[in-house]
Order: sequence, then structure tokens, then C-alpha cells
Amino acid sequence: MTKHVYDIAIVGGGPAGLSAALTGRIRKKDIVLFERSDFSPKLQKAHVVDNYIGMPQITGKGMMQTFAAHCLAHEPVLVKDKIVNIFPGEPFTLVTPGDVYEAKTVIIATGVVATALFGGEKEFLGRGVSYCATCDGMFYQDKDVAVISYTPEGEHETGYLGELCRNVYYIPQYKADLPAMRSNIKVMSGIQPKSITGDTTVEKLVTDKEDLKVDGVFIMRQSDPVENLLPGLELDGEVIKVNRDMSTNLPGIFAAGDCTGKPWQIAKATGEGLVAVLSAISYLDKAARVEQK
Repeated sequence: MTKHVYDIAIVGGGPAGLSAALTGRIRKKDIVLFERSDFSPKLQKAHVVDNYIGMPQITGKGMMQTFAAHCLAHEPVLVKDKIVNIFPGEPFTLVTPGDVYEAKTVIIATGVVATALFGGEKEFLGRGVSYCATCDGMFYQDKDVAVISYTPEGEHETGYLGELCRNVYYIPQYKADLPAMRSNIKVMSGIQPKSITGDTTVEKLVTDKEDLKVDGVFIMRQSDPVENLLPGLELDGEVIKVNRDMSTNLPGIFAAGDCTGKPWQIAKATGEGLVAVLSAISYLDKAARVEQK
């Protein structure tokens, strides 16, 4: 059975991603939108947004509910899962913890990582550092791991690791009443991870209270560092380098919103989402003309 290939895959459901998905559907393109959380929880915490034209004195939650309702009324395919890898090709392959998708073009609208990376995080990525327990948990069977989580979704991932690993240290970086967990899962609230160390692979997680000897460290954030999604993606510092049409250095890959840099403003994000999807459509149209020759 041939796998369905979408025209445009949009990674991220904040203002930029929703703007792109809306215009893409209005232009009759086959859109898949990946949004793992509840449409920009960061923006939804804003008490009042008063600088978005035409929507004075609106709450962040009200704004995002309006954006999402407008977009979803045009019926893009919504996938409530996290993209952990994007592989180049014709088409592109997008991998979630539970499935694989294909698309002719991709718009990255993941926002920015709200926390600084840990020392050793980049160096040990793929050698003990992971962002997906479902993807990589089997490599740590009967071993000791730590989970640093900034979101309650980490609780589910930790439960899965508890079935595989010898010991799991769960280090929540949020305030919540945690559910009961397996006996081999040790919840370590109130400590701050500092760095990840080792020789060729991860050997230790250093915290402000103690050092944990572990074989792996799983880090669960709302969004992951963009450079880890797609090999070869060119950055400008810590953000994605884009041209005025929101294209990146990789043909068929576009980016929009906070992940392209300052100013981190809603109007800038929605505008860039619009430009990115129009550019993706132009890319598709050009490719179609080439095929017809």
C-alpha cells in the first residue's frame, strides 16, 4: 500500500503554524499539522494581549482558541504528536514516536526552546541523550536512566521506561501532584540538573544536590532544539536562518515564527506563517511544472 504523501507538513501549532495551515487549506493544499500540546501553552498564559491589531484586550488563551478554531474549521489533518526527526528526500519523512509521515514540503514552526541546553547535551545526543523514550527506550533495557521533564507528558514516558530500565530517576521541572509510579522509579522533585558528563557515552547526570550515575538522560521539553530535528539545517546562532520568503538552506524546507528569531511577537509569527506557506505552495507549483515537461 502506497503511503499518503501530504503537500505540506507543518511542525508546530502556535500562531505561525496555525496561520500557515489556515492559508494552506484555503489554497486547497493537503496539509498535516503536528501539534503535541494545546496550541502554544506559553501564549495561553498571557493575561492580556493588547498589541495584536483588531483583537484588543484579549487574553492569550482567548486568542489561541480563536486562532485554533478558525484554522481547524478548514480541516487540516491534525496529529497530536511530537516530531522527533525529519529526514530529507523526495518526499520528506517525518517521524513521531508512534508513526511515520511523508510530505513534499515542510514548514518548521516549533517556537524556541524555553530553557538553556545543559552542558554535554549536544555532545552526547545519540550517545546517551535522547528526546524520545518511545523511540530509544529499548536501548536502555536493564540500565539506569534519568528523565528531566518540563511537562507532565514526561510522566507517561517515564512509566514506559520503568517497564524497561533497572532504575529511573524522574526529575520534574514543573509543579504538579504526581501520580503513583512503579517501585523502580524514583521521583526527585526540587533538584536542578546542571550537566551531563561521560567519556564516549553518558555516564553521569550532575545536579545541584548530587551526581546520578546513569547510562542515559531523556529530556522532555515543549519543543526540542531545532538543529536536532533535521540534519544540515543552517542556523544563525540558536535560530533557523531564513531568507525573506522564509526558505531555509534546504530546498523544500521553510520556517516561521519564534524559531527564526526576534522579535518574538505574535504578529510577526502569523505573518511569517503566511509567507512560509505561500512560498511552499510556489515551490510545489514549480516542481509540478517541471514534472509535466
